[in-house]
Amino acid sequence: MSHCFAGTLAIGPVSFLLQSEQPFSYARWAYRPFWQAHACDHGTVCLPVRIGLGDVTLPVAEPVYAAGEHWAYYRQNDHMLFMVHANRWRAGITCKVDWAMSSCHLCVDGRMTEAPLRYPLDQILTWGMLGKCGGVLLHAAGVAHDGVGYVLAGRSGAGKSTLSGFCHDAGWDILNDDRVIVHPDPATGKWLLSGTPWHGTGKYAKNRTVPLGGVYLLQQDTENVAEDIALQEARYRLMDVAGIAWFEETWSQQALDALVRLTEEVPVRRLRFTRSADAVEALGG
Repeated sequence: MSHCFAGTLAIGPVSFLLQSEQPFSYARWAYRPFWQAHACDHGTVCLPVRIGLGDVTLPVAEPVYAAGEHWAYYRQNDHMLFMVHANRWRAGITCKVDWAMSSCHLCVDGRMTEAPLRYPLDQILTWGMLGKCGGVLLHAAGVAHDGVGYVLAGRSGAGKSTLSGFCHDAGWDILNDDRVIVHPDPATGKWLLSGTPWHGTGKYAKNRTVPLGGVYLLQQDTENVAEDIALQEARYRLMDVAGIAWFEETWSQQALDALVRLTEEVPVRRLRFTRSADAVEALGG
Protein backbone atom coordinates (compact mmCIF):
# COMPACT_ATOMS: atom_id res chain seq x y z
CA MET A 1 0.00 0.00 0.00
CA SER A 2 1.43 3.39 -0.96
CA HIS A 3 0.83 6.27 1.44
CA CYS A 4 0.56 9.80 0.14
CA PHE A 5 -0.85 11.71 3.09
CA ALA A 6 0.60 11.98 6.59
CA GLY A 7 -0.19 13.88 9.75
CA THR A 8 -0.25 13.73 13.53
CA LEU A 9 -3.16 13.70 15.94
CA ALA A 10 -1.63 14.62 19.32
CA ILE A 11 -3.81 14.35 22.43
CA GLY A 12 -1.93 14.99 25.66
CA PRO A 13 0.88 12.43 25.97
CA VAL A 14 -0.40 10.35 23.03
CA SER A 15 0.53 10.94 19.39
CA PHE A 16 -1.12 9.08 16.52
CA LEU A 17 1.10 9.15 13.43
CA LEU A 18 -1.32 8.82 10.53
CA GLN A 19 -0.47 7.65 7.01
CA SER A 20 -3.20 7.37 4.39
CA GLU A 21 -3.72 6.38 0.78
CA GLN A 22 -5.67 9.57 0.18
CA PRO A 23 -6.19 12.96 1.84
CA PHE A 24 -8.76 13.51 4.56
CA SER A 25 -9.59 16.38 6.90
CA TYR A 26 -10.50 16.96 10.52
CA ALA A 27 -13.63 18.96 9.82
CA ARG A 28 -14.85 19.22 13.40
CA TRP A 29 -13.63 22.35 15.16
CA ALA A 30 -12.63 20.56 18.36
CA TYR A 31 -10.03 18.45 16.55
CA ARG A 32 -8.24 21.24 14.73
CA PRO A 33 -5.95 22.31 17.63
CA PHE A 34 -4.84 18.68 18.04
CA TRP A 35 -4.11 18.01 14.35
CA GLN A 36 -0.93 18.77 12.41
CA ALA A 37 -0.80 18.02 8.69
CA HIS A 38 2.70 16.57 8.94
CA ALA A 39 4.42 13.78 10.82
CA CYS A 40 5.49 15.01 14.26
CA ASP A 41 6.61 12.42 16.80
CA HIS A 42 6.51 14.50 19.99
CA GLY A 43 4.23 12.56 22.31
CA THR A 44 5.30 10.51 25.30
CA VAL A 45 3.85 7.47 23.54
CA CYS A 46 3.21 7.15 19.81
CA LEU A 47 1.14 4.82 17.66
CA PRO A 48 1.67 4.59 13.88
CA VAL A 49 -1.70 4.30 12.12
CA ARG A 50 -2.05 3.16 8.49
CA ILE A 51 -5.32 4.09 6.83
CA GLY A 52 -6.75 2.54 3.68
CA LEU A 53 -9.96 1.77 1.82
CA GLY A 54 -11.49 -1.67 1.44
CA ASP A 55 -14.41 -3.97 2.07
CA VAL A 56 -15.30 -4.24 5.75
CA THR A 57 -17.06 -7.38 6.92
CA LEU A 58 -18.29 -8.28 10.38
CA PRO A 59 -16.55 -11.24 12.08
CA VAL A 60 -18.55 -14.42 12.46
CA ALA A 61 -17.68 -14.68 16.16
CA GLU A 62 -19.55 -12.75 18.82
CA PRO A 63 -17.73 -9.65 20.10
CA VAL A 64 -16.04 -9.64 23.48
CA TYR A 65 -17.71 -6.30 24.10
CA ALA A 66 -20.30 -4.26 22.23
CA ALA A 67 -21.07 -0.60 22.93
CA GLY A 68 -24.65 -0.78 21.81
CA GLU A 69 -24.81 -0.51 18.02
CA HIS A 70 -21.93 1.98 17.85
CA TRP A 71 -18.79 -0.15 18.08
CA ALA A 72 -17.61 -3.60 19.10
CA TYR A 73 -14.39 -5.28 20.26
CA TYR A 74 -13.09 -8.67 19.14
CA ARG A 75 -9.98 -10.60 20.25
CA GLN A 76 -7.95 -12.11 17.42
CA ASN A 77 -4.88 -14.36 17.64
CA ASP A 78 -2.30 -11.68 16.91
CA HIS A 79 -4.25 -8.45 17.30
CA MET A 80 -7.20 -6.62 18.79
CA LEU A 81 -10.03 -5.73 16.43
CA PHE A 82 -12.41 -2.81 16.88
CA MET A 83 -15.28 -2.21 14.52
CA VAL A 84 -17.22 1.04 14.21
CA HIS A 85 -20.63 0.52 12.70
CA ALA A 86 -21.98 2.65 9.87
CA ASN A 87 -25.42 1.32 10.82
CA ARG A 88 -26.81 -1.68 12.67
CA TRP A 89 -26.20 -3.99 9.71
CA ARG A 90 -22.82 -2.82 8.41
CA ALA A 91 -19.41 -1.97 9.85
CA GLY A 92 -17.97 1.26 8.52
CA ILE A 93 -14.42 1.08 9.90
CA THR A 94 -12.22 -1.74 11.18
CA CYS A 95 -9.29 -1.02 13.44
CA LYS A 96 -6.61 -3.70 13.92
CA VAL A 97 -4.07 -3.11 16.68
CA ASP A 98 -1.27 -5.44 17.70
CA TRP A 99 -1.16 -6.54 21.34
CA ALA A 100 1.95 -4.42 22.02
CA MET A 101 0.11 -1.28 20.85
CA SER A 102 2.94 -0.58 18.40
CA SER A 103 1.05 -0.57 15.10
CA CYS A 104 -2.49 0.02 13.90
CA HIS A 105 -4.37 -0.40 10.61
CA LEU A 106 -7.68 1.29 9.84
CA CYS A 107 -9.78 0.09 6.92
CA VAL A 108 -12.61 2.35 5.75
CA ASP A 109 -15.58 0.99 3.83
CA GLY A 110 -16.61 3.62 1.31
CA ARG A 111 -15.51 7.11 0.37
CA MET A 112 -13.21 8.80 2.90
CA THR A 113 -13.37 12.57 3.41
CA GLU A 114 -13.44 13.15 7.16
CA ALA A 115 -10.65 11.66 9.26
CA PRO A 116 -11.50 8.06 10.22
CA LEU A 117 -9.48 8.28 13.43
CA ARG A 118 -12.02 10.27 15.41
CA TYR A 119 -14.47 9.58 18.22
CA PRO A 120 -14.96 6.86 19.36
CA LEU A 121 -11.88 5.17 17.86
CA ASP A 122 -9.36 7.79 18.97
CA GLN A 123 -10.64 7.64 22.54
CA ILE A 124 -10.62 3.82 22.57
CA LEU A 125 -7.01 3.71 21.37
CA THR A 126 -6.08 6.43 23.85
CA TRP A 127 -7.28 4.18 26.69
CA GLY A 128 -4.75 1.58 25.62
CA MET A 129 -1.91 4.00 24.89
CA LEU A 130 -2.24 5.74 28.26
CA GLY A 131 -1.38 2.45 29.94
CA LYS A 132 2.09 2.73 28.38
CA CYS A 133 2.78 6.06 30.09
CA GLY A 134 0.92 5.66 33.39
CA GLY A 135 -1.90 8.05 32.53
CA VAL A 136 -5.68 7.82 32.66
CA LEU A 137 -8.64 9.53 31.00
CA LEU A 138 -11.14 11.14 33.38
CA HIS A 139 -14.75 12.17 32.80
CA ALA A 140 -13.97 15.60 34.12
CA ALA A 141 -13.39 19.22 33.28
CA GLY A 142 -9.90 20.66 33.29
CA VAL A 143 -9.29 24.27 34.33
CA ALA A 144 -6.09 26.23 34.90
CA HIS A 145 -5.22 29.33 36.91
CA ASP A 146 -1.78 30.95 37.19
CA GLY A 147 -0.30 28.05 35.22
CA VAL A 148 -1.65 25.31 37.52
CA GLY A 149 -4.37 22.87 36.46
CA TYR A 150 -7.27 21.42 38.41
CA VAL A 151 -9.60 18.53 37.60
CA LEU A 152 -13.34 18.95 38.20
CA ALA A 153 -14.64 15.38 38.13
CA GLY A 154 -18.19 14.11 38.06
CA ARG A 155 -20.78 12.21 36.09
CA SER A 156 -23.02 13.84 33.52
CA GLY A 157 -25.09 16.50 35.21
CA ALA A 158 -22.63 17.02 38.06
CA GLY A 159 -21.98 20.59 36.93
CA LYS A 160 -18.68 20.30 35.09
CA SER A 161 -19.66 22.58 32.21
CA THR A 162 -21.43 25.02 34.53
CA LEU A 163 -18.45 25.38 36.86
CA SER A 164 -16.09 25.56 33.87
CA GLY A 165 -18.15 28.47 32.57
CA PHE A 166 -17.85 30.28 35.90
CA CYS A 167 -14.07 29.68 35.84
CA HIS A 168 -13.90 31.06 32.31
CA ASP A 169 -15.81 34.17 33.33
CA ALA A 170 -13.31 34.62 36.20
CA GLY A 171 -10.41 34.61 33.75
CA TRP A 172 -9.33 30.98 34.13
CA ASP A 173 -8.15 28.89 31.19
CA ILE A 174 -10.49 26.00 30.30
CA LEU A 175 -8.82 22.96 28.76
CA ASN A 176 -11.99 20.89 28.45
CA ASP A 177 -15.38 20.67 30.15
CA ASP A 178 -15.97 16.91 29.90
CA ARG A 179 -12.88 14.72 29.37
CA VAL A 180 -9.27 15.31 30.31
CA ILE A 181 -6.11 13.25 30.62
CA VAL A 182 -3.92 13.15 33.73
CA HIS A 183 -0.47 11.65 33.32
CA PRO A 184 2.98 11.75 34.90
CA ASP A 185 5.75 13.79 33.30
CA PRO A 186 8.32 11.22 32.04
CA ALA A 187 11.16 13.58 32.98
CA THR A 188 10.12 14.63 36.49
CA GLY A 189 7.40 12.19 37.54
CA LYS A 190 5.14 15.13 38.43
CA TRP A 191 1.52 14.88 37.32
CA LEU A 192 0.25 16.84 34.33
CA LEU A 193 -3.21 17.76 33.07
CA SER A 194 -3.99 17.77 29.34
CA GLY A 195 -7.00 18.85 27.35
CA THR A 196 -8.72 16.61 24.78
CA PRO A 197 -11.03 17.18 21.78
CA TRP A 198 -13.91 15.32 23.51
CA HIS A 199 -15.79 18.28 24.94
CA GLY A 200 -19.09 18.67 26.77
CA THR A 201 -21.98 21.09 26.43
CA GLY A 202 -19.75 24.06 27.21
CA LYS A 203 -17.70 23.30 24.07
CA TYR A 204 -14.27 23.84 25.60
CA ALA A 205 -11.48 21.86 23.91
CA LYS A 206 -7.94 23.20 24.14
CA ASN A 207 -4.67 21.54 23.24
CA ARG A 208 -2.71 22.52 26.33
CA THR A 209 -0.83 20.69 29.09
CA VAL A 210 -0.21 22.19 32.54
CA PRO A 211 1.05 20.95 35.93
CA LEU A 212 -1.72 19.28 37.93
CA GLY A 213 -2.40 20.95 41.25
CA GLY A 214 -5.36 18.93 42.47
CA VAL A 215 -8.50 16.94 41.76
CA TYR A 216 -11.98 17.98 42.90
CA LEU A 217 -14.91 15.57 43.08
CA LEU A 218 -18.03 17.62 42.42
CA GLN A 219 -21.10 17.55 44.63
CA GLN A 220 -23.83 20.16 44.26
CA ASP A 221 -24.78 21.72 47.58
CA THR A 222 -26.02 24.91 49.21
CA GLU A 223 -22.51 26.19 50.06
CA ASN A 224 -19.08 26.34 48.47
CA VAL A 225 -16.63 24.23 50.46
CA ALA A 226 -13.63 22.10 49.49
CA GLU A 227 -12.99 19.32 51.99
CA ASP A 228 -10.50 16.51 52.39
CA ILE A 229 -11.64 12.92 51.95
CA ALA A 230 -10.13 9.54 52.82
CA LEU A 231 -7.79 7.90 50.34
CA GLN A 232 -10.05 4.92 49.75
CA GLU A 233 -13.05 7.13 49.05
CA ALA A 234 -10.98 9.17 46.60
CA ARG A 235 -10.03 6.04 44.68
CA TYR A 236 -13.57 4.69 44.71
CA ARG A 237 -15.03 7.97 43.46
CA LEU A 238 -12.40 8.34 40.74
CA MET A 239 -13.07 4.82 39.48
CA ASP A 240 -16.60 6.01 38.77
CA VAL A 241 -15.39 8.76 36.42
CA ALA A 242 -12.26 7.17 34.95
CA GLY A 243 -12.00 5.77 31.43
CA ILE A 244 -11.42 2.13 32.38
CA ALA A 245 -11.62 -0.37 29.53
CA TRP A 246 -13.05 -3.26 31.53
CA PHE A 247 -13.32 -5.36 28.36
CA GLU A 248 -9.52 -5.76 28.23
CA GLU A 249 -7.79 -6.82 31.46
CA THR A 250 -4.38 -5.33 30.72
CA TRP A 251 -5.82 -1.92 29.87
CA SER A 252 -8.13 -1.85 32.89
CA GLN A 253 -5.38 -2.86 35.31
CA GLN A 254 -3.10 -0.15 33.97
CA ALA A 255 -5.83 2.45 34.48
CA LEU A 256 -6.44 1.25 38.04
CA ASP A 257 -2.72 1.39 38.78
CA ALA A 258 -2.64 4.97 37.48
CA LEU A 259 -5.50 5.94 39.80
CA VAL A 260 -3.67 4.46 42.80
CA ARG A 261 -0.56 6.47 42.04
CA LEU A 262 -2.58 9.61 41.29
CA THR A 263 -4.38 9.53 44.66
CA GLU A 264 -1.08 8.96 46.47
CA GLU A 265 0.69 11.89 44.81
CA VAL A 266 -1.99 14.50 44.05
CA PRO A 267 -4.51 16.06 46.47
CA VAL A 268 -8.04 14.76 45.86
CA ARG A 269 -10.83 16.70 47.58
CA ARG A 270 -14.61 16.89 47.53
CA LEU A 271 -15.99 20.21 46.29
CA ARG A 272 -19.46 20.98 47.59
CA PHE A 273 -20.61 23.89 45.48
CA THR A 274 -23.55 26.02 44.45
CA ARG A 275 -24.42 26.80 40.88
CA SER A 276 -23.06 30.32 41.26
CA ALA A 277 -19.91 32.19 40.33
CA ASP A 278 -18.88 32.18 44.00
CA ALA A 279 -17.98 28.51 43.66
CA VAL A 280 -14.76 29.45 41.85
CA GLU A 281 -13.37 30.94 45.08
CA ALA A 282 -13.33 27.46 46.66
CA LEU A 283 -10.90 26.13 44.02
CA GLY A 284 -7.15 26.05 44.44
CA GLY A 285 -7.24 26.73 48.17
